[in-house]
Amino acid sequence: MKELILKRERIFHFLSLGLVAVSLFLKDPFQKMSLLVLGILGLLLLSVLKKQKILIIIYVVLLISAGIFFYYMTGGKVTLPKAL
Repeated sequence: MKELILKRERIFHFLSLGLVAVSLFLKDPFQKMSLLVLGILGLLLLSVLKKQKILIIIYVVLLISAGIFFYYMTGGKVTLPKAL
């Protein structure tokens, strides 16, 4: 599996960056965060497989920052909407 992902690295990188970009245009905080975290996790997976320590640290910091931003965006009310 590792070899397949590294062989198609550019595709995974492009898709992960696309998820991050799409999350910028969403209004719902839960959809925004789910796409943002999924995109960052994809980039983090690629850096772990390529053993790039500096990028791993950067993406972990971005994940933590996204969590703090989500908490701020929801006003501290981190409960799922009733529609879900």
